[in-house]
Amino acid sequence: MKKIKEKIYNLTITYSSKFELDLLYFIKGGFWLSIGQISSMLKAFILSLIFANLLSKEIFGQYSFVMATIGLASTFALPGMAYAIIQSVARGYDGTYFKALKQIFKWGWLGSLFLLSIAIYGIFSGRIYGAIVFLMVSFIFPFYSFKSYYSALLQGKKRFDIFAKITSLINVISVLSIVLAVFLTKSLLWIIIATIFIDVILAGYFTLFYVKKYIHNDKIEEDSIRFGKKVSFSLAFSNIANYFDSLIITYFLGFSDLAIFKIVTLLPNQIKVLANMFTPMLLPKMASKNTKKKDLMKHFKKFFLIVVFLILIYLIIAPFVFKWLYPKYYEYVWLSMIYHLSFIVVLYILPFNYLIKEKKGSLINKFYNYSAVLLIFLSLVGIYFYGLLGAIVARIVYRLFILFLTFLFFMKYCK
Repeated sequence: MKKIKEKIYNLTITYSSKFELDLLYFIKGGFWLSIGQISSMLKAFILSLIFANLLSKEIFGQYSFVMATIGLASTFALPGMAYAIIQSVARGYDGTYFKALKQIFKWGWLGSLFLLSIAIYGIFSGRIYGAIVFLMVSFIFPFYSFKSYYSALLQGKKRFDIFAKITSLINVISVLSIVLAVFLTKSLLWIIIATIFIDVILAGYFTLFYVKKYIHNDKIEEDSIRFGKKVSFSLAFSNIANYFDSLIITYFLGFSDLAIFKIVTLLPNQIKVLANMFTPMLLPKMASKNTKKKDLMKHFKKFFLIVVFLILIYLIIAPFVFKWLYPKYYEYVWLSMIYHLSFIVVLYILPFNYLIKEKKGSLINKFYNYSAVLLIFLSLVGIYFYGLLGAIVARIVYRLFILFLTFLFFMKYCK
């Protein structure tokens, strides 16, 4: 075993020089990140099977609507602070972590007010059951808003092993709780409780208490806090846009069509998550090393070939997957295949992380705002006139625009 490890190490060093990549860093980190990402993918996959086969489309659509609304409320909770934490901690400013959490918690109360207003609207419009769900979530939302920030700290510390173990544990317990709620009750309220409260309790513990052992100083990088807020304000409009189609589908088409939309986009989105596996390693690596523009461009062709390969694989297997695992949704497999063509967007990962590393806040702001306006407009027009197909096409055009805009900013404004 020792000789095998030595051979692997020597090969890694050799090919690191050949490909001009720190392969040891990416292999070691990639192994643990793959564990964490695979556990998250398995969670989404298992839950999709449970929801698609054991719940009616109506209840599944209602669940998706509630989670989309909670995601919309997260707009108020400074979602861009994760970027600030990762790169600030990577530079040795550990005190930035809790300073950022305080800001997230404070702004999270605005999300509570948003959910509370929806609950009040539900009461006056006679939707008492839905009002109870949103009222319950509104009380704990500030805690929900920072539940997973342990991941940002651990990624900044490059402790991908600990990050993967914690994420996997939370995912396992969360899946078991939700599946139990579905089997025993099939009640939307209890499924939401299992989803929200388990995450808040478990992830909240790791975010607030467990990670203290990795904080070695109280140095705060105020510039990163300001950057995190700036990016969050940029993300706000984009966050609204990302959940907008779910709300519009519900309004124009109904809960059942929202369930269909979630199923046909789920697997392509999970493959995108898999492709994003190395993203958490890129930002701390860029932040701690003087990475240049030309260094990123050297690896673009390799990245492109991987992306094309993953697109082709899904187009081949999608009909079989839907026939065997999602029989109630098989007639919509063609929508999923069309949607997966937009997977090409993952090519934006390299230039976008470089923009963050360079703290190009104004460009990031334009990136989110321009793309968000386009997605909202396309979703509204597409869904109103063409239904689910319009929603899918809107997403494809939006993603292609993201890819174009990122490279435009990268090539024009980065040295």
